[in-house]
Amino acid sequence: MKGIVTRVIKSHGSAWGSIRPEGVSREAFFNLASLVRPADLSAMEQGQEVEFEEEADPVNGTRAVQVVCQHA
Repeated sequence: MKGIVTRVIKSHGSAWGSIRPEGVSREAFFNLASLVRPADLSAMEQGQEVEFEEEADPVNGTRAVQVVCQHA
């Protein structure tokens, strides 16, 4: 599915954030391990378009996995 990054937090060697799927008001959590290419994190920012899959997460509700940044 496609979505937009709504938040990115990068601090102390850790990174996480949230993605809002197209056409949906809820958000899905992601972290560095969620990215197909961890190097994409350097380009990831609020408003970035991404493709991803979702899975249930007992702590965060919905988790985005297999996240791929859409490059211009």
